[in-house]
Order: sequence, then C-alpha cells, then structure tokens
Amino acid sequence: MLRALTFDYWDTLYEGAALPERVALTPGDRREPLAAADAVDNALLMLPPAMLAGAWQTLRALARRFTLAVIGDTGMASGRAQDRLLEKDGARSFFAATIYSVDVGHAKPRPEIFAAAVQTLGIPPGEILHVGDDERTDVRGALAAGFRAVRLDVVRAGGPSEAEFVARSFEELREYLTASTSASPRTAP
Repeated sequence: MLRALTFDYWDTLYEGAALPERVALTPGDRREPLAAADAVDNALLMLPPAMLAGAWQTLRALARRFTLAVIGDTGMASGRAQDRLLEKDGARSFFAATIYSVDVGHAKPRPEIFAAAVQTLGIPPGEILHVGDDERTDVRGALAAGFRAVRLDVVRAGGPSEAEFVARSFEELREYLTASTSASPRTAP
C-alpha cells in the first residue's frame, strides 16, 4: 500500500543549476557563518530558480491522493529559504513536511534523512515512494532506507536505474502513480 510520496527538491521540483549570480560567497570569504548563510538565502530569494514546468500541477493532483513531503539536500541555502520558494509558488501547502539535510545534519543517500521523514510522517518506509532525479542519492538512498523509488528524468536522462519506474515528464509520473495497482487512496497517518 502506498500512502506517501516524498520529493527531492533540486532538479526534481526546481531548476538546480547554480547560477553565478546566485552565488553570494567567494573563496576566502570570511564573513561570520550566520551572515554568510543569510547572504546565500537572500541571493536565492532575490534570484529564485524556476519551479520545473508541470511540477505544480502534479503536486496539486497528487496531494489529493497521498501525503506529500520534501526530502531535500540544501547545499548552502537554508531549508527556511527553500520553504519560502515553495510558498512563493503556492506549493508549500501541498506538503505535510519538508525535511532538509541542513536540519537533519546528513544529506542523501545517508539513511538519517529518510528516517527523519518516516518519523515526521508517521508512515512506515515501505509505504513511502521517493521521487528524485539522482540515481545514487535519490533512488539508491531511498531503496536502502526501505522506501520505493521513482526516478524523474525531467532535467536530464540518468541512464539505467534501480527505480521501479523512470518518468521522463511529470505527466508520466502522474499516469504511473494513478495506474499503479499498489497505489491506494490517501489515509491520515
């Protein structure tokens, strides 16, 4: 039974390319850590990446059927700034939780970030499917944590996969999850 879907953030929901104008720090920058973190967040919010085409509509449709969460690696930006991007695009309300590496202290594929999602959602790992673009961090990390996995190749093709399905578009992802015989209506955790 599938009860929840977790989504990677960069190159799954948002364009993940590190644009030079978004990089607020330079090598040798000696600002205090909090000021540096604020500078990164401000740069991200002043020059926001685009949500990938079709992501919002897919999240809206899937949120009606499943509990949704983000499991994302933050890089230098804070989870707070990434949540603000979701809010700006009207998508934060689709997610029951957002779990970011900066808050957990470990990035994917480490099991701690997936375990944090299990604990936060209160749903067993075998009833959660993770959607992401990276074979090593998203697919193998999710599978090692007991999740199911789908790779989403919207930004780039990823080659062979251990995922149960590789979607080349958000439409393919929606169709797969709708047609999947193991999908069931959303139930509260």
